[in-house]
Amino acid sequence: METETTHADKYNDPRARITRRGVLIGIAVVVLGVIGAYFSITGRRTKIEKSTAFWGQETITALQLGERFEIIPIDGERKEPINLTAMPGLGLLRQALLEDRNYQWDTQGNRPLSERIADSETKERIRFRLTDPNGKRFEKVELDLDLDSGWIAAGDGSKSVRINAHTRPKLKNFLSTVMHAEQKRYDFRE
Repeated sequence: METETTHADKYNDPRARITRRGVLIGIAVVVLGVIGAYFSITGRRTKIEKSTAFWGQETITALQLGERFEIIPIDGERKEPINLTAMPGLGLLRQALLEDRNYQWDTQGNRPLSERIADSETKERIRFRLTDPNGKRFEKVELDLDLDSGWIAAGDGSKSVRINAHTRPKLKNFLSTVMHAEQKRYDFRE
């Protein structure tokens, strides 16, 4: 058996030198990494300033922290609530409803959803119901959404705004898929 020998020449190589240039390159890499991380975090952060001003703090809290998230079809053949609490994609749905960039803020007003879509031929409306039975951080919050036109309003009809053309088809596709799929409670999944 060979005995273990140390090679001092590997650790004390005279050709490897730490120079001022090497130190500056190392510092530059660290600084660029910190700057890149800062811009990545600020660029991807959900902006909710306009949404908070429009919906109010209670609705924003419900969208962020709501323990129970349900969809209730208003104009469809299905009338029972659909529980989205543990549904894949719920986080993206919450973000889509929170993000300032997903709304056309020049369309906001105090008209109820029924007036906004009165001339629409097809009316596929749903209601989001958000509750927090255990935490009790907010009262029940309801939002009505017309999937075809993209109008979303407070459940009491006090204010409404339109979702932008980029987000509207994605939201409609996700919600239509969820509503037409057979629901299986997350408690009973195998």
